Amino acid sequence: MNIVGAIVLAVTPLTAYLLICLLKRPALAFFGVIVVNYFIMGLIRYIPAIQGGVVIDGLLLFTLFLVLLRSRDHLINWIAARNLLTLLSGIWLIYCILLIFNPVTTPSNWFAGVRGLAVYLFLFSLLTAVLLNRYKYLKVFLFLWSVMTLLAVIKALVQKFIGFDAAENHWLFVDGGSSTHIISSGVRYFSFFTDAASFGCGMALSMVVFSITAIYIHTKSLRIYYIIVALLAGYGMMISGTRAAIVIPFVSYAFFIILSKQWKIILPGVLIILCTFVFFKYTYIGHGNTEIRRMRSAFNPTESASFQIRKTNQAEMRVFMKDHPFGIGVGKAKRAEPGDYMYQLPTDTSLVYVWVETGIVGLGLFLLVFLVTFAKGVYDVWYRIRDKQLRGILIALLAGLVGMLVSAYGNEILQQFPNGPIVYMCMAFIFMGRKFDQAITDGKGT
Repeated sequence: MNIVGAIVLAVTPLTAYLLICLLKRPALAFFGVIVVNYFIMGLIRYIPAIQGGVVIDGLLLFTLFLVLLRSRDHLINWIAARNLLTLLSGIWLIYCILLIFNPVTTPSNWFAGVRGLAVYLFLFSLLTAVLLNRYKYLKVFLFLWSVMTLLAVIKALVQKFIGFDAAENHWLFVDGGSSTHIISSGVRYFSFFTDAASFGCGMALSMVVFSITAIYIHTKSLRIYYIIVALLAGYGMMISGTRAAIVIPFVSYAFFIILSKQWKIILPGVLIILCTFVFFKYTYIGHGNTEIRRMRSAFNPTESASFQIRKTNQAEMRVFMKDHPFGIGVGKAKRAEPGDYMYQLPTDTSLVYVWVETGIVGLGLFLLVFLVTFAKGVYDVWYRIRDKQLRGILIALLAGLVGMLVSAYGNEILQQFPNGPIVYMCMAFIFMGRKFDQAITDGKGT
C-alpha cells in the first residue's frame, strides 16, 4: 500500500473507537465543537483553504446527527430544551429564514449570512440545553473555557515579546491587517482570533466571568487558578488595544454589584469603579504606557476619528433604513456591490449589522432574546437559586453577557467565532440555573 492508504488503514480502529465513544456520549462531540470554535479562525491563517463556517457547520450537524441517533433509544432528554431561550431563538431563526424572500438579497447571500446571524444562536443554545443539562457540565465548560483563554493569552504574549510568525505577517502585510493593527498608538495584538477587537472583547468577557466566579467557588486551588486566568485575560484585553473592550468590565462589574445585593461587595465595588473611571477620564497617570493611553481614549469617544466615521455611516444608513423595516436582506451588508445601499458602508458593530440586515423588526426580536435571558437570570439569582456557588457562577455569566451586549454596539463580536457561540452557551446555562439548583438540593448535583 502507498503511505496514504497505510495511514488510513492504521487510524481506522482508533476512528471507529472514537465514533463509538461519541455515539455513547454526544456531549463529548459538542465539547469538541466548542474547542474547534475557539481555534478555527486562527487555524485559517495557516491553512487558508479551510472555511471556518463550513467546519463548524459540519461539526454541529455531526453532533446533531449523534443526538438524533441516541433519541431513537430515548436516551436524549429533549424536555430540557423546553424553555423560552429555545423558543425565542427558534422564532428568531424562522424570521431570518423567511427573509430569504426579501427581494433585495439573493439566495447565496442569504445562505452565507443566516448561519452566523441566526442558526448558531439556535443550535448552540439548543445543544447546550440538550447535552450539557447537568451542573457538572457547567463546571467542565468553565474549566475548558479557562484553559482556552490561557492559550489565547499565551499566543498574544508570543506575538508581543517574540514576534509574529510567517502566517501572521502575511495576514498583516499582504492581506492588509496592518492598517488596523499596526498604528500610530502601537501594535494591537490579536492572538489566534479574527482581529484585535474580537480578541480584546473575548478576553474582557473571560476576565469578568472568571474573576466573579473565583469569589464564589468553593475549591481554594480552583479559586486561585481562576483569579490568575482573570488577571491574564485582563492583560490580554489591554494589549489588544480595543477601546470598546474596556466597556465590558465597567458594565459587567456594575451589573455584578447590583446582582450581589451584599453591602460588603456594593460599597467597595462602587468605590473601585468610580476611582477607575476618574483615573482614566480625568487624569494622565501612566499616560506614557501605550496600553493605558489607548484604554484612556475609550473614555473620550467623541475625540476618536473611528467613532466619528461610524456615526456618519450610521446617519447614512438611517436614510434608507426608514423604508426597510425588515432590512435590506440577510447576507447583503457584507456582500454589497456598486449601487447597493451598503456599498462602502461597513456595519462595524453587531447591533448595527442585525439592524441593517433584518430591519428594526429583526433588531427588536434579537434584543428580546437577550432581554428575556437577563430577566430570567436576574429573577432566578435574586429569588430562586439557593446554592451560593451556583448563584455566583450564574451572576458571573449574566454580568459578562450584559457587558458583551453593550460592547456589541461598538464592535461586531456576536456574529464571530469564538465569542458568539460562547455567549449563546452562557445564555443556555443561565436558563438551566433553576434545574441545577434543584438537582443540588435533591443531592443529585455536583
